Amino acid sequence: MPKYKQILESSIKNLRSSMTELSLDQFLASTIDSLMEMERGEYLEQANDKGNGFYGRAFNSLSKNCLKISVPRTRTGEFSPNTLELVKISQERVNELCLSMYKKGMTSRDISDLIKEMFGEGVSATKITNLTKVFHKFREAWECSQLEKRYLAMFCDCIFITVRRGASYSREAVYVAYGVRTDFKREILVLSINPTEASSEWGQLFLKLKKRGVTKIDLIIADGISGLEEEIHQIFPGTKFQKCVVHKMRNILNKTRPKDKTEMAEDLKKIFDNFSEEATVKKALKKVTEICEKWKDRYPNLDRFFSEETIEYYFTYIEFNAKVRRMIYTTNSIENINRIIRKATKNKLSFESPESLLNYVFMITKEFEEKNFMQFPVSSFRYFMADTI
Repeated sequence: MPKYKQILESSIKNLRSSMTELSLDQFLASTIDSLMEMERGEYLEQANDKGNGFYGRAFNSLSKNCLKISVPRTRTGEFSPNTLELVKISQERVNELCLSMYKKGMTSRDISDLIKEMFGEGVSATKITNLTKVFHKFREAWECSQLEKRYLAMFCDCIFITVRRGASYSREAVYVAYGVRTDFKREILVLSINPTEASSEWGQLFLKLKKRGVTKIDLIIADGISGLEEEIHQIFPGTKFQKCVVHKMRNILNKTRPKDKTEMAEDLKKIFDNFSEEATVKKALKKVTEICEKWKDRYPNLDRFFSEETIEYYFTYIEFNAKVRRMIYTTNSIENINRIIRKATKNKLSFESPESLLNYVFMITKEFEEKNFMQFPVSSFRYFMADTI
């Protein structure tokens, strides 16, 4: 039996015989102290060094009390007991548990209360908030990382979340976009925040994509925000633009009288139902004229929703293979991300700063990307490739 194993067993037996006088924490601390002191003894037998007493160290344990131990040291300071690393790992696992629950949508206060209820010792809400700052480092690294040179399509949308800016709280626009790569995997490309949604802000975000290495985006799909087409064509001149059909239909129906909504919805579906091989932009524009004529007595301004300057951008999808059109005529595919963000943020009510909100949303979306977008390529985009290469 190795020398130190004998010493350790003897020490533990002596400690166990004193359990009537020692608490469990004291027993655990004494055992750790013995392990570290034996490590130092073994180290000194092989190194040109000398012992130099002990220093106190405290760790939050999964018991009611703080674990206080005496760490042996040497004159050179080069000795570090492996046992100490094991104690650190225990605390790191508690930290990982806290971060995992935070990412699932629990508040710092709820996590603190739950840890206390489960283990008899709480982790302060402030400490949990500090732990989440690690998200910021990951987000900064991601924002500077290089992207693919080409993306087949990019879907853009905004989701509004309450956040504190200065001394007031308000709902601000969180910009989210993902791209479809040439290997048909989807990747988060944009994550930003601004008090409002504006085409100029999207323009700045597109410029950042260029700086990160993106040279070509075949198609961008977004809602009908005014001026976005100019921003796209200025920064990515060869990119095609599809305005979200679902947003357009919803906007029109919001201006329609209740008694006419069902019929109007059916007519709008006829306008945008262009998923057959025979469909053309010319035929779609003819349907627009016919339906505006049908409704002109009750809704004389209906044709304003189909301005000649922008109507073409609602039918860009017709230029692509019929097998891929349902995937690119609306931004609905990004709703999966938005739903994850809403679910994770609804319990938090508000965030103390735009940075804390972005850090949190970044971890949520990147986790979703890793488990879904990167694992399940959208193979149907091979038809998109056939028409755009």
